[in-house]
Amino acid sequence: MGQGAGVPWRVAALLLLVAVSGCSQVVNSPHPRGWEKTNTLFTAFQERPKYLDPVSSYANNETPWVFNIYEPPLRYDYLKRPYTLEGNTMTGLPEVRYLDQDGRPLPDDAPADRIALSIYTLHLKPGIRFQPHPAFARRADGSYLYQNLTPADIAGKFEIADFPLKDAAVTTRELTADDYVYQIKRLASPYVPTPSPLYGLLNQYIVDLKGLGDRLRAEHKQRLAGRDPQDLYLPWRDLREVRFDGARAIDARTLEIRVLGKYPQFKYWLAMPFFSPVPWEADKFFAQRGMADHALTLNQWPVGTGPFMLVEQGPNRYVMERNPNYRGEPYPCEGMPGDKEKGWLEDCGKSTPFVDRVVSTIEKERQPLEAKVIQGYYDVPQIERLDDGFKLQQELRDHTGRWKLLQDHGIQLPTSVEPNSWYMGFNWLDPVVGKGATPEEAERHRKLRQAISIATDWEEYTNIFFDIYGAAETAMSPIPPGLFGYRAGCDGINPVTHVCKDGRPQRRSLDEAKKLLAEAGYPGGRDAKTGKPLVLYYDSNGVGPAYQARLDWQQKQMAKLDIQLEIRATDYNRFQDRMRKGLEQIFFWGWNADYPDPENFLFLLNSTQSKVKFDGENAANYENPEYDKLYDEMKNLPDGPQRQALIDKMVKILQNDAVWMFGIFPGATGVYQMWVHNAKPTLILKDQAKFLRIDVPLRAAKIAEWNKPRPWPVVVFFALALLVVWPAWRLWQRRERTSARGQLVEAGQG
Repeated sequence: MGQGAGVPWRVAALLLLVAVSGCSQVVNSPHPRGWEKTNTLFTAFQERPKYLDPVSSYANNETPWVFNIYEPPLRYDYLKRPYTLEGNTMTGLPEVRYLDQDGRPLPDDAPADRIALSIYTLHLKPGIRFQPHPAFARRADGSYLYQNLTPADIAGKFEIADFPLKDAAVTTRELTADDYVYQIKRLASPYVPTPSPLYGLLNQYIVDLKGLGDRLRAEHKQRLAGRDPQDLYLPWRDLREVRFDGARAIDARTLEIRVLGKYPQFKYWLAMPFFSPVPWEADKFFAQRGMADHALTLNQWPVGTGPFMLVEQGPNRYVMERNPNYRGEPYPCEGMPGDKEKGWLEDCGKSTPFVDRVVSTIEKERQPLEAKVIQGYYDVPQIERLDDGFKLQQELRDHTGRWKLLQDHGIQLPTSVEPNSWYMGFNWLDPVVGKGATPEEAERHRKLRQAISIATDWEEYTNIFFDIYGAAETAMSPIPPGLFGYRAGCDGINPVTHVCKDGRPQRRSLDEAKKLLAEAGYPGGRDAKTGKPLVLYYDSNGVGPAYQARLDWQQKQMAKLDIQLEIRATDYNRFQDRMRKGLEQIFFWGWNADYPDPENFLFLLNSTQSKVKFDGENAANYENPEYDKLYDEMKNLPDGPQRQALIDKMVKILQNDAVWMFGIFPGATGVYQMWVHNAKPTLILKDQAKFLRIDVPLRAAKIAEWNKPRPWPVVVFFALALLVVWPAWRLWQRRERTSARGQLVEAGQG
């Protein structure tokens, strides 16, 4: 009995040990224990990227990987503002020559209407190599290890690591100008897994790009003719063999691109991933039968020359590691006034990237993301976004919520003015809010859109969701502050939605909106012919409790006009699919500038960019011949009075048609931990990861300090354990005594 009596106490001791052990661990860290002590940059993402192939990728949530793995010819200087282009894989900016329609050279200042052809010549830096990859893997005799696989060879393989390189004598090769030509051809190719959203724009400029697309599509259709609809697989098409007059490699390090007419903005596109080199070996490797069935494509596993390469991916985590073949571009030595004082020039001339690994972990909700940032688990919450800091700034300003923790933890919240826009659009193809089938119907639909635009109070939106002075501005046109063509105050007022009062824009009254609604055929929010209430459908790419407040706000705006708004919220990938098919009626979207020029916002409403017709970026599928004509005149002009006058006319057309509620121009606020160096916020540069440097010892020390185990949970747990164990122990003791008496009685009787 003496030995058994100790059992409950050993159980309690064991429970205490478990409690102490559990409380000494950080239970909500998104990373394996010890990773914070490695040279790793930790960040988060909300949804998995859909397209990592540079021919298809055009969404902001894909940029953390695409821009850090691939390298277009040009890039932007990291520190200079206004943003300044410079050579990336090229030795400098392109040389541009102009020719007339007879092929004769023209001076640089020749009028645009005389220029028939612009020839861009770019010179490639020597010694640039692709990342190690099975697509390049060759044996000592020169034969490829993985370029002639069968479906049986691919069975059971779902990651690039399943194709080991240990038996390869060669795992990479040098970048050449032909790799850029190959990628430009892919922009027009129907053989790529997903079409390029820029094909409809670029085929208007790059010589023969449309002709190439037409030829390849005719060939593709012919090759599919008579095939089993259940098996549409076609063997790899070697685009090196296809004739193309728009680009050529003069030699291994000299690239020439021919552009129709004069298109000054073309140089900006050369800093976009669409022009990143894709080696034919990678194209062929992923085109083998069975690869796509195992999610082995360039959309899942990119192959580039950039500072990082993707080594792990899954529903909850993406991991990039340093590309061992990367040449190491130097950190800039020149910046803007104040950059030196902020420490942004301390790493002048040092080789990038500074971190060995970038780990991105899924965080679908904002609240847990913010909590983990404050605990130190994320160095940058979402590297591609600059709107995560608004709420944190507000808490600091108002001394509310977690302001003391934010202050004590030294979280950096630098602000900047960036060219970006959030807007609400109407689908021009929709039978209720769209263009209309007749002039009379078009006028009614226009008045409906105008009424909704007046009633939707974007000033209120900024006060509620961006309650920081200067954090957001009500938009009056597509062109954000900081770009040529933008007009501020009453000079840029939208006369449909605002009037100028006391020198400031003021939103028109709700009575005016209701009058327009009645003229549109919906008095009191009901169809004048049928008496049925007007129900509209709103597609949103925001999901989760944190976004619900914005959806509720939008419904309240419509309710002012007695319009019922049905919300169709979904994740971003499904939202994109609906937009491509033109299934939306009203939608909310945004645009971060690809390059700092007004054309990059005005092209979003050009008819040749229709999302449905041409898979372009005109998500509203807007079509107005007068606007298109002005756009064609404006896009080739230098900044000046003539260009400004054309932009003003274009903006007036858009304001009157009310195809967009222009929404807001949000400010930009970065969020960086105190141990993150070179944290200059930017929306234009998407390859920021290679410039960020982490003070690893400081991070590890601060995470340990901020997440110390607390002893009181152990005491409480042990007390609760005793409360559970004590009654059981007393009951066990009674049974033992009763059993012992019985044994004694039996022994006496015996």
